[in-house]
Amino acid sequence: MGIIKASKLIFDYIRRDEEDKIEEVNRAIDAVDVDIQKGDFVAILGHNGSGKSTFAKHVNGILLPTEGTVWISDMDTKDPSHIWDIRKTAGMVFQNPDNQIIGNIVEEDVGFGPENMGVPTDEIWKRVDESLEAVGMTAYRMKSPNKLSGGQKQRVAIAGVMAMKPQCIVLDEPTAMLDPNGRKEVIRTVRELNRKEGITVLLITHYMEEVVSADRVIVMDDGKIVMDGTPKEIFSQVEQLKAYRLDVPQVTELAYELKKAGVKLPDGILTREELMENLLPLFHLSA
Repeated sequence: MGIIKASKLIFDYIRRDEEDKIEEVNRAIDAVDVDIQKGDFVAILGHNGSGKSTFAKHVNGILLPTEGTVWISDMDTKDPSHIWDIRKTAGMVFQNPDNQIIGNIVEEDVGFGPENMGVPTDEIWKRVDESLEAVGMTAYRMKSPNKLSGGQKQRVAIAGVMAMKPQCIVLDEPTAMLDPNGRKEVIRTVRELNRKEGITVLLITHYMEEVVSADRVIVMDDGKIVMDGTPKEIFSQVEQLKAYRLDVPQVTELAYELKKAGVKLPDGILTREELMENLLPLFHLSA
């Protein structure tokens, strides 16, 4: 069993009237089975309403299954005796860093989580140092978070989660409110944490370029997992992705259109470098 496992997971959003009678039931997750291995970088894609953010909230025990089971490091999220350990194992980073940052200065904010966990003071400051260094924010430790850019704030939010020493970080559309530079900054930081620290990453996003470096991509639609594979395997299926109302990375789209026009290119090109490597020999042949 991996660090995150769901079996026959179903979740219904239930709306009730003033007398607590059920008015409406909306199924957000429909019989999902998934197993995510420790140390993997997994991206989950899907249009709005696909169930991806609802699934993310199950990993941290914010939501509990209507039916089925979710295990985090072999702990059943429905078992109330495990909920604190589950939240220490899987840290959450949300869309808006302002909703997570509460300290007046950066280092205080990063130390808040471990302090609440009862970590000794010397260990707290060691964790603050390590976490700020890991996300490249050491130089800003005495700054007010209000003076930081969106990307910098999000890196502070990630450092705050890091300081609690989770085995897994779940990022629920962490770049949705950022400009392109901020997005690149945050994704580069997360990828480094995954590679250097061995932290399992679950990235929920609708930006295709962010998932190119993932180990695995899961596509959700209407509460179900409809595609699951490596980035190359997933982005080789351009028409299928479009059927699920998803885009593909711009360079993948360009390569796909060139191939349709008769240029001999492989499926699933993900980067400009890869596209140029495949195009240059064709120019030499035609010269």
